[in-house]
Amino acid sequence: MSKTLIKMYYRMGIYSDADLETFVNAGYITSKEKEEMINGK
Repeated sequence: MSKTLIKMYYRMGIYSDADLETFVNAGYITSKEKEEMINGK
C-alpha cells in the first residue's frame, strides 16, 4: 500500500483514524505520518 494512496483516501473519508492505526501496525506508515495525516499536514 502506497503512503500517497493512504493519505489521499484518508482525506476523501474512505479511511478512518482506526484504519490509519491498522496501517501503522502493518508497517505501511509510521506513527508520525499518521499524526500528520490526522492533523492535516
